[in-house]
Amino acid sequence: MDLKCRKTTCKFNKYFTCTAKNIEIKNTLSCNTFELDPNKDVRDTSRCLFEEAPSYAPHRAKKHMCVICEAKCIFNENGTCIANGLTVNPINEDPSCMTYLKP
Repeated sequence: MDLKCRKTTCKFNKYFTCTAKNIEIKNTLSCNTFELDPNKDVRDTSRCLFEEAPSYAPHRAKKHMCVICEAKCIFNENGTCIANGLTVNPINEDPSCMTYLKP
C-alpha cells in the first residue's frame, strides 16, 4: 500500500509518507493514528498535489500495512481498507482520509 500524508506535524510523517505500522481511519474519515510532534515545522501543504510522489520522497509502498477503517467506503472490506494507496490530507487541522469513495 502506498501511503501519502500531508499532515506534516505528525510524528509518523517522513517526507509526506506515513511510517506508522498500522493506521486507523474513523467513521468521520479522521486518521486516528495521528500523533502531534511539536518539534516538526508546520507547512502549508494545501496546494500540494500527489499525482506523483515529490522528488525528495522515494516511493515507500508497504506490503503488510493494516489500515483499520470504520468509514462507509467502497474500499472498506470488513473493517479493513483494501485500497492500493491511501492519502491523508489536513483539512481544518484534522488529518482526513482523501481516498474515501461513497459506496
